[in-house]
Amino acid sequence: MVITMRMILNFLKGAIISVWLVIAIFTTICLISYNDYLVSEIGEYSLFVVDNKDLEPDFKKYDIVIVEKQPEDKYKVGDKAFFYYVNRNTLSYINYGEITEIEVNEDFEDKYTFSNTSISYGNLMGPAQGSKVIHKLGLVLKVFESRWGFMFLVILPTLFAIVYEIYYIAIEVKKDSKNKEEE
Repeated sequence: MVITMRMILNFLKGAIISVWLVIAIFTTICLISYNDYLVSEIGEYSLFVVDNKDLEPDFKKYDIVIVEKQPEDKYKVGDKAFFYYVNRNTLSYINYGEITEIEVNEDFEDKYTFSNTSISYGNLMGPAQGSKVIHKLGLVLKVFESRWGFMFLVILPTLFAIVYEIYYIAIEVKKDSKNKEEE
């Protein structure tokens, strides 16, 4: 069997389109599942990009962190966990710290205290111990999730592919009708 240049180019074209399609679908899912804090929540998992130095030295800027939320009874004093907290001094809503106190409340959500911050269970993202970290890939995800990045890297190529397919369908229909006229 002879491998021609055309076969190699078709393979490369298919591989590039497949990789682009996976990235486009993943990015779209991340954007659709954003919560109020601009964190992608898929089921019990939160996926976010470290965007500030407050989480160092344990997590570096542009790391992707995947955190699984645990039931209330799994957290203990001394555990390190991620939580949502709006701080006027920082642009990030994601904080990280050690639980110093847990106030169990039968009627409402439990309260968790991190140094000088108290939050409810609803604002707790999950423990840091079991989180998965993907180093340095967060910058790529940030670009894809940005407005301009999503437009240029996902929406415009999709529109181009649709127009390209419509154009070739029109050419085939025209060619087919021309062949029928000649017969």
